[in-house]
Amino acid sequence: MTAKTAPGLAGVVPGGPAEPGPAQSSLPDRMARYGIWVAVITHIVLRDRRFHATVITGVIGAYALGSVTKNNQARPVRRAIAWYDVQSQAHDVKVLRRGRRALRSGSR
Repeated sequence: MTAKTAPGLAGVVPGGPAEPGPAQSSLPDRMARYGIWVAVITHIVLRDRRFHATVITGVIGAYALGSVTKNNQARPVRRAIAWYDVQSQAHDVKVLRRGRRALRSGSR
């Protein structure tokens, strides 16, 4: 026994695209729904003391980490500048000594 299908209905699945589903809500309705959800979640989260403490602790920690990073970068830069200043002064002293020697030997 084989099942016979009616002509023109082969491959049609019940509940498929041929049957209409629930209508999709309009954009203003969806935006209103999303706005309500955001308001509810914001109201719940912002009233929570643990959330406040977590945010405040995070801000203080981020500021402290930024300060430490800034200070750690400033010291090596100051050291490098000081080293280059010493090298420059040493180079200037060498040039001056050579000039003095040249003047002394040339004046004799």
